[in-house]
Amino acid sequence: MFSSEVVLRHGKSRRAAPRGATAYETLFGKAAEATRSPCRITDISAGGARLRLYVDLAPETGIQLSLPGGRQVDARIVWANGSEAGCRFDTPLDEGAVKAIMGSVSG
Repeated sequence: MFSSEVVLRHGKSRRAAPRGATAYETLFGKAAEATRSPCRITDISAGGARLRLYVDLAPETGIQLSLPGGRQVDARIVWANGSEAGCRFDTPLDEGAVKAIMGSVSG
C-alpha cells in the first residue's frame, strides 16, 4: 500500500518563472527534421512557452523553436491539448530574450 500527502500552495503558481502574454508568430521544427511548421507563442517565460499549433504533437516530442533575431532554442513538449501545447526549454532563456518576444508581436 502507498500513501502520499498533497499540499496546496495557496496564492502560488506551480511555474518556476512568471509567464507573460504575447502573440508571436514563428516556426518550429521537430528535432532532426528539416521541415518547419508555423505556430504562435501565446505566453512565455524563461523556462518555457504555451504554443498554438496547427499540427498534433505528443508530449515528449523534441522541437526547435525560432525566436526573434534568428535564435533557435531546443524544447520538449510537456503537454498537448488539441491545438495548444506547452513546451519546456532545454536551456532557460535570459530576461532580455523573454522581453524581446513579449515586445515582438508579429503576424
